Amino acid sequence: MKSSLVLCLATVPALSHAETIKLLIQEFAPFTHTDVRSGEIQGALTEKIQEILRRAGDNYTISSTSLARGLNSTLNDDNTCLFGFRRTPERENSYKWVGPLVTDNWVLYGRKTDTRVLKNFEDAKPYSIGSYKNAATGLQLHEQGYRIEFSNQDEDNPRLLINSRLDYWIVSESHGMAIAQQQGYANDIVRAIKWKSIELNMLCNIRMDKQRIELYNKINKELDNDGTMEKIMRKYGIK
Repeated sequence: MKSSLVLCLATVPALSHAETIKLLIQEFAPFTHTDVRSGEIQGALTEKIQEILRRAGDNYTISSTSLARGLNSTLNDDNTCLFGFRRTPERENSYKWVGPLVTDNWVLYGRKTDTRVLKNFEDAKPYSIGSYKNAATGLQLHEQGYRIEFSNQDEDNPRLLINSRLDYWIVSESHGMAIAQQQGYANDIVRAIKWKSIELNMLCNIRMDKQRIELYNKINKELDNDGTMEKIMRKYGIK
């Protein structure tokens, strides 16, 4: 009887699903955002991460927060993950990573009435470019000598751009247009030039079980290969 019990216990998976995973997002439509009517957290990446955890058999909670608070909570709190972010050298060793989840184009938006033509991205170096506090892209460009103006939140930048307080706005192409549409500026801005394609990932607390991270990454690839992510992207109108 004793040997049978030992054998039975040996067959139990080492990965426990008892813990509830705390998921955090930043408002980043159409990838991660809170629906203003229902209060439900939605978006293309939200649905992908929810499907990853569903297939993994993990319970979770999900809430929206600021970038600074999200990074700090994920750094310090067990079983916490923040998703929809760049994998940068500064962040690399402080977290465990799942991804890439999706590739997103980052561009400079300008005013439609602006007659300037940027032949390459470096042509924008003399001009003021809007970003927001703690944004990895803005910090990187600032270090490279670009004139970055950091607002409190990205939602401030369309108004600053249209009112000529900024010359350009560096932002995810999909997210930037979503903000502009929400604020009524979609017909007033235009893509001036593409900066680069950026992979968005989920970063998790460094103490999270290695097997869980490996499982999440495995399922992430499955969702890309079985057509699930393509269907989600089409649902949200993302190219």
